[in-house]
Amino acid sequence: MTNFQESMVNVSDLINGLMIVLSDKEKFIIEKRYSLNESQKMTLENIGKKFSVTRERIRQIEKNALRKLERNVNNTPLCEITSNAIELLTKSGGICSVDKLVNMLQKSSGLKQTINKESLKLAIELEKEIYAISNTIAFKPYFKFLDIKDADMRKACKLANNILNQENEVIELNNISKLILKEFKQANITSDFIKSSLYMDRSLKIINDEQVGLSKWRSINPKTLRDKISYVLNESKEPMHYLDISKSIIDHSFDKKNVNTQAVHNELIRHTGFVLIGRGIYALKEWGYTQGTVCDVIKSVLRTHGQLTRDEIVDKVLQKRKVKRITILLNLKNKPDFIKVGRNHYGLSEQ
Repeated sequence: MTNFQESMVNVSDLINGLMIVLSDKEKFIIEKRYSLNESQKMTLENIGKKFSVTRERIRQIEKNALRKLERNVNNTPLCEITSNAIELLTKSGGICSVDKLVNMLQKSSGLKQTINKESLKLAIELEKEIYAISNTIAFKPYFKFLDIKDADMRKACKLANNILNQENEVIELNNISKLILKEFKQANITSDFIKSSLYMDRSLKIINDEQVGLSKWRSINPKTLRDKISYVLNESKEPMHYLDISKSIIDHSFDKKNVNTQAVHNELIRHTGFVLIGRGIYALKEWGYTQGTVCDVIKSVLRTHGQLTRDEIVDKVLQKRKVKRITILLNLKNKPDFIKVGRNHYGLSEQ
C-alpha cells in the first residue's frame, strides 16, 4: 500500500490526530460544522445557542480553528492527500465540484473500500493553495485555485444555458465546451475549466460525464415514475423486462422515493407510450413497436406493405414484437384473417 493509499484509508484518524492542536470548543465546532466522526452537521446559529454566543462569534472561532489546522496539516501524512488533490484540480482546469474532486481522489487511489468523505473534504480544504466555495441556491460547493475567478465559472454556465435553451436538446460535453471557450480570451481558461464549471450549475445536468442538458428537462432529469421508466428504456436503447426496469430505476437513485416493482408494472400497462412486446418485456412505442396480439401485428404489417412472403412477414413482425418465429408461422397458418396467395405469399383475407 502506498503512502497516499494509507493516508486515504486513515484520513478520519489523521484529521482527529491533527485536531489535538485545538481547544475542546474549537474541536466541537469543527466536528459539527464538517460532520466529522459521524456527527450530525450543525448550523452556526445552533452551535451559538449551545455556547450562548452569537453565530458570528462561532464563525470567528471556526475560522481561527481552521487556520491552526492549516498551519499543521503539512506536518502530517495528510499532505499525501492534498498534493494529489492539487494535481487533480490542475487537470480539471483549476476548478472542481467538491463531490467530484472527492470521487476523483477515491478513484485515483485505486482503493475499493469506503473512504470517509467528510474527513476527506476537510483535508482538501486545509490545503492553502485550494479555496473552498460554499453551497448556494444556484451552484454546488466547489474547490478552486486563487487565480480562478468565480465570475468566469458563472459566465461559462450562463453561456451553456443559452446554448441549450436554443438547441433544445442534449449536447456532447466536448462540443459545448469548445463553443463556450471561444467566448473567453484569458490564457488560464481551458476546455477542462469549462467542463468542470458546468458540473457546479444546478440548472445543468451532466449525463455519464459525456453530455449536458438542462435539469428542467424530464427526459434527462425524470420526476414521475413514467419519466423514470422512459429514461431507463432510452438509456438501454432496447426493450427490457419490467423487473429489470424496476431494478435499473432503483440503481439510478433518481430521488429518495421508494420504487415498488408492482407500481412500475402497473405504469407500463397503463401508459400507451409503453408497449408489451413479449412476456413481461416492454419497449417504447416511439421505437415502432405495436400494441396488440401477434395476429394484430401481422395484420398491421400486411395492411402497410401488402402481400409478402412468409419470411418477409416474420422479419417485419420481429421488428415490432419479441416472439418466437413459430408463433408467427402458426398465426399465418391457422388464423382465418390470412390467406395464402401463390406458392409462398400471404395476404389479408379481407382484401
